[in-house]
Amino acid sequence: MSRPHGVFRRFVSLLLLSLAPPAFAATPFTEGMVTITLDDGWATQFSLARPELNARSIPATYGLVTLAIHEGWGGYMSLAQAQTLVSEGNDIASHTLTHPDLTSLSPTQLAAELQDSRAWLESALGLPAVPNFVVPYGLQNGPVLDLIRQHYASSRTVSAGRNFRDTVVYELRANDVARTVPVSTVQGWVDQAIAEKSWLILVFHEFVNGTPTRDTQYETSHFADLLDYVQTRGVRTVTLAEGLALTEGRTEPDLTAGMLIYTDALQNGFANWSWADHSLDETGVVHAGSAAIRFEPDTWNGLLFHHHGLDLAQYQSIRFWVHGGTTGGQAVRLVLHDGTQMLGTTRLDTALGAPIAPGVWQQVTIPLSSIGATTGTLRDLYFQDDSGTDQPALYLDDVVLVPQ
Repeated sequence: MSRPHGVFRRFVSLLLLSLAPPAFAATPFTEGMVTITLDDGWATQFSLARPELNARSIPATYGLVTLAIHEGWGGYMSLAQAQTLVSEGNDIASHTLTHPDLTSLSPTQLAAELQDSRAWLESALGLPAVPNFVVPYGLQNGPVLDLIRQHYASSRTVSAGRNFRDTVVYELRANDVARTVPVSTVQGWVDQAIAEKSWLILVFHEFVNGTPTRDTQYETSHFADLLDYVQTRGVRTVTLAEGLALTEGRTEPDLTAGMLIYTDALQNGFANWSWADHSLDETGVVHAGSAAIRFEPDTWNGLLFHHHGLDLAQYQSIRFWVHGGTTGGQAVRLVLHDGTQMLGTTRLDTALGAPIAPGVWQQVTIPLSSIGATTGTLRDLYFQDDSGTDQPALYLDDVVLVPQ
């Protein structure tokens, strides 16, 4: 059974820019909100984005890579410019010393990236505290998250979607606005935040006047159009710190209903590392809520949802809904994996006791004991083609681990 190489999976996860719809049964705010975050501390954020923000009196959150500013790396802001951002009332978040993949570091290196970055920002910018953290590439695992919790009050990922009052503050969702994301798409995200009374965090990196030449760049005129749209729609703009102050401050997921994996969006720290033709925001075939997963199980390809680690001993079963599309009968295998070895597996038709049916939703409940997955650490949950051939699309929805 083929599985994607770890580096490749990380690369794929960074390219996922699709919008994840709202979390099922999430608690709304009193109104929709939008936050502009600018990651890394690029000089063009100061020279091109800042004037557009200031002209509209919109404060932003700047996630700064501190060594880039301290050592004067080419293309990054100067210390004086960063100090100007603070004097103008903008919010500052830590984005590490050097912007590494935190999951690849030794404990000593990891501690330095987190502690020293925060300490430098507080000292150099004269800030009483820098409580919020922006995760490089959105990559974190158990040890990384544990240390983030020790040093920061929140962390923002690049997992797409919106946030609600009961969102876990160490798993803040944010939508990366790269050069390929149309203005109309971002406008749609803003409209959804208003309708849901949710909190939309937008992420930008570099800015250019003219045509971008790499994915991290965004055209300044398009940025201005987005800011105009935000103001035209009358949606509230908040910094990261201001938005966090309006949440419940939840630091752990509520497990009373089970560990939600997917309900209209990936939940509770699960990240999309899939290597198949799929969509996490299918709206045409939905079991409950506003969206479902569309998945084409072709030639060993699969959906892979990665987590930094769950103790399977806390759960008795996995439950989800499957829809066979127009034809049904797909050969698909569910696999629970700890990142090194398989913990348990079964075919969906075996779990159902019959082929996947076309045109209808069927609930699947798989006791973990039935597949030998009663202990171990779950890191990878995937649905994989088990035929080696091209198969028609099927749909999945409301995936949850049921607690003991």
